[in-house]
Amino acid sequence: MTTDIDAITQIAAGIADRLRLLVRSIDRLDRLESGTGQWLGRFEEEELDEAAQELTLRALRVASSPTHLAVLRTLARAESLSLSQIMEATGLGRLALTEHINDLIQVGLATRNIDTDHAQITPAGQALAAWVDELIEAVAQGYRAAGA
Repeated sequence: MTTDIDAITQIAAGIADRLRLLVRSIDRLDRLESGTGQWLGRFEEEELDEAAQELTLRALRVASSPTHLAVLRTLARAESLSLSQIMEATGLGRLALTEHINDLIQVGLATRNIDTDHAQITPAGQALAAWVDELIEAVAQGYRAAGA
């Protein structure tokens, strides 16, 4: 396997960015709803480890779906692809593709520009897809090396 610490760092950074976005959103809601703003002060001490685990496992779960992985692999081929191009490459209909891209966006593995109807893979998505592909190849090589 050629995955090095840089790939893991890239995946972790992408998930951490998504976590920061979620924390900011929840903090804003907390301030609007109750006016206390106290949740953010307790977050790192009380919830950070659990949230980091949840987002990491969720990203792995999403990337491990064959359809999500196919979308990630397609997105990895270009800087930006239209939904029509992705539909053609994956064979998914527009509604199904939109839902799969939304799943990838929710965990920080893809982004979408609604105005141009294009989707992009994030660096975390790129690194995670490459890592999964390397793991798949290593399993196949391990099988071949051991013989049937």
